[in-house]
Amino acid sequence: MKDEKSLFDDFEEKTPYWDYRVDNYASITVRDSKAILCSGPTEALYYSNAEISDGRFDDLPWEEKTFEAKIRMTDLHYGSAGWGFWNHSMVFDLSMPIWFIHLQSRGPYLFQGFFAQADTGFVPIKLYRGSLLIPSLLSRATGGAIGVTIYRSKPVFPDLDLREWHVYRVEWRSEKASFYIDDALIAVIPLSKRATSKARADVWIDNAVFGYNRRDAGQVYRHLTQENRSRSCVEVDYVKVY
Repeated sequence: MKDEKSLFDDFEEKTPYWDYRVDNYASITVRDSKAILCSGPTEALYYSNAEISDGRFDDLPWEEKTFEAKIRMTDLHYGSAGWGFWNHSMVFDLSMPIWFIHLQSRGPYLFQGFFAQADTGFVPIKLYRGSLLIPSLLSRATGGAIGVTIYRSKPVFPDLDLREWHVYRVEWRSEKASFYIDDALIAVIPLSKRATSKARADVWIDNAVFGYNRRDAGQVYRHLTQENRSRSCVEVDYVKVY
C-alpha cells in the first residue's frame, strides 16, 4: 500500500493507514471498493466534517509528489470539499494547500465554484454563480494584496460535472503545481516557498467555506459554516501518491 516513495489505496477494506476524522454530522464508510465521506444534514452554526489524511503537523510524509484520485461528488452542497496535498495549517503565512476545491455558500462570498488552488493562487475550473472578472484583475494588479491571486476570471472547464467519475491529478514540483482532469491539463499555478515543504494527502467534505480577515487575532482562515438540509458525499475509488 505505501512505501517510502509511493502510496496506493483502492479501498478494498478500511485500513489503519489513514487518519479518519469525523466532526458532528458526518460519516466515513468503506464499502464496495470505495471510501465514502459524507457531511449532513448540517446545522448552520456548527462545523461538520468527514476527512481522510495521512499526516499531522510535523509528521507529514510527502514532498514534491504527484497526487492522483478517482472521485465523484453526489451533490454540490454548501460548504467545501476537496482533494490533493495540504500541510495541515490554517495560519495565513504557513498554510500551503495544493488541491482541487469545491466552495459554495448561501451568502456573499468570493469563490462560488470548483477551483484549482496552489498556495494562495486560484484558477476557476467551474463557476456556480457570480463573476471573478474584477477580483481577478484586482488580485493580479496588487500582487495578491487581497489575500489571494486569481489567475484568470473565466472557468477553464465550465461543463464539468463533478457528480460523474473523473480522475484528478496534482503534480507538485518545487516552483509550480500542475492540475489535470482525465489527463487534460487544467491549470499551472506558481508556488512560493512556505515555512514547511512537506504535506499530507487529504480528501474531505464539510459544511464550511473559509474566511480571510487580515486583522484576525490568530492570523488563521476561519470556518464560515453553512446549513445543509440533506446529506452530500465524496466517493473515492482510489488514491495514489507517487
